[in-house]
Amino acid sequence: MRIPSRKLASGALLALALPVLAGAGDHITPTVVLKKQAEVIKATLPGASSFFLKKVEIGKRDLSRIEQSGGFEPESPDVKFYYGQDGSGSTVGVVLFPQVNTQHGPFEVGLTMGPDGTVRDVTLTKATVETKPWVEKAAGTGFLEDFRGLGAGQAPTTALERLRSADIGKMPTYSGKQVAKAVEHGLTLYGILYAGSGRAAGGSSGGGP
Repeated sequence: MRIPSRKLASGALLALALPVLAGAGDHITPTVVLKKQAEVIKATLPGASSFFLKKVEIGKRDLSRIEQSGGFEPESPDVKFYYGQDGSGSTVGVVLFPQVNTQHGPFEVGLTMGPDGTVRDVTLTKATVETKPWVEKAAGTGFLEDFRGLGAGQAPTTALERLRSADIGKMPTYSGKQVAKAVEHGLTLYGILYAGSGRAAGGSSGGGP
């Protein structure tokens, strides 16, 4: 079932934030918000004057396609796509927040897709007390920039090449690979649930994408 888009009031957008949750399990330390979702949405959708939320429930057919093409099963039954429109009603981009859960805790990124359906920006948004220094060290290599230009279904091989050659240590490299996995999952979700719905960012106008 598809849930229609709804417009976000400016106050609702500014109120978007990720809760800091206590981790469960022997290896997981408390979750840390590296950047709030609202900040990512506004910063990576320049030119947008209105913001909307499109929440898509994952149906059985969608789930099968995700498992076949992406090789994973989403933990959440739905995915939220935030998109911005300019004054003329054209969509300037779409943001989603894919997350990978590991024995060390969650790694979440803000994945911003441009109107052309390719990656515009990848922002670190969630890690844990333990993994924060690792993932920030990985980001220091500049590998996040190598995701730019990727489209749905493309593997982030270039970014991983830079990460492997950086010689930053086992755990920062591991954390960077989890970030890459989150991006890859996000590209699959975007391609199947958003662009694949026939209402991609580039073809939107009016009140929804």
